[in-house]
Amino acid sequence: MSKVKQYYTDIAETKVDKIVKSYTDNLITEQTAIKDIMDVENVNLLNIDDENVGEVLYYAKEDLKVMQ
Repeated sequence: MSKVKQYYTDIAETKVDKIVKSYTDNLITEQTAIKDIMDVENVNLLNIDDENVGEVLYYAKEDLKVMQ
């Protein structure tokens, strides 16, 4: 992967991680998290789209349950 593409992927991943953390901490609702994630610039570089964004959040909550 080119350095430029990796740079933008890292930025998008950091932003999505913050949103997911807010969601798993119950600071925002699922709908807000979905909207915020889809508004992240270059989110497509993370292979997240309208069809699987709900799954990303679902598995984030499931992973949290397993860790507890």
